[in-house]
Amino acid sequence: MQRDHAVKVGLVGLGSWSLIIGDAVQRSKMVELVACFSRSSDKRVAASQKYGCDPEESYERMLKRNDIEAVILTTPNAVHAEQAVLAAQYGKHVFLDKPIANTLEDGRKIVEGCQEAEVTLMVGHDMRRLAGFRKVKDLLNNGIIGKPIMVEANFSHNIGFRLIPSDWRWYGDDSGCPAGPLMTMGVHHVDTLMYYFGPIKTVFSYFKKLYIPADAEDVTATICQFESGILGYLGSNYVSPKANWIRIYGTEANLLCTVSIPNVPYEEYLKTSHIWDKHTQLKLSRKDQVTPEDIPLSLGDPILEEIEEFASCIRTKKEPETDGQGALAALSFIRAAIESARTGKEVKLES
Repeated sequence: MQRDHAVKVGLVGLGSWSLIIGDAVQRSKMVELVACFSRSSDKRVAASQKYGCDPEESYERMLKRNDIEAVILTTPNAVHAEQAVLAAQYGKHVFLDKPIANTLEDGRKIVEGCQEAEVTLMVGHDMRRLAGFRKVKDLLNNGIIGKPIMVEANFSHNIGFRLIPSDWRWYGDDSGCPAGPLMTMGVHHVDTLMYYFGPIKTVFSYFKKLYIPADAEDVTATICQFESGILGYLGSNYVSPKANWIRIYGTEANLLCTVSIPNVPYEEYLKTSHIWDKHTQLKLSRKDQVTPEDIPLSLGDPILEEIEEFASCIRTKKEPETDGQGALAALSFIRAAIESARTGKEVKLES
């Protein structure tokens, strides 16, 4: 795609992750950042200077611009519906960082609003795009492990200790970030596991508030049953050193994919997102082998890949890989886990 045909976007939010996406936009010839918005004037000015784009004084003013075709929203979960639906009403395509919303009601409003306006909706479930997790999908498709039996996964980080009352994730209700680490990090693996094995039927979950002062749970453990009969476990917490892995058991072999990010401060950790493939290991343990086999991996740029797919979908009118319906399915897992932790009972996911 020629630069003069690049999709022109506005970046909204301007927190830590928003700037990681902004950096990916700068690496692309398919997307051009023309404006940015945050409620913080300091963040607007800083982003404007960093990216050479216009700082807008209001979100609606950005949406009224004729030179903006799409918005990239990396804002608190509770405002996703309001912002995404408004963008669609202005005819703007929507890239919405995960999760799609805090509630299924809000998530459905987003999907329906974008469908009615006939604009592209893409949700930023980028973790499945890492080279190791992509390779796992390829190996599963080729039957390398035989019949899949069960899966275990964990995505955790001690970022809970960084939370302060001015952070929206401090609050564990629907106005903030319900399910804490499961909504923040674990939802990535929910998306990836459904990508591997299809729909999940039921969950049974425990949530605990053990160590952080924030008004949110900091440790979660969830057992799930896929519609295919495969069983799974997903752990996610806010209080341990970084953990990011998926282990799959099959009748012929097991797979373990581990993303081992260097132990660096949080802001530096985020900045390494485009080179996480360098820190990924994939091991295959066949039933007739003593030593696990290292599977070679390519190096990619998952954030850039998803942003450029978003641009391509806008131009071709194709559905994104991580679309609204898939994001609703992942959110349905989180909401069922919340209900299970509250009631102490197994909960069936909403369709």
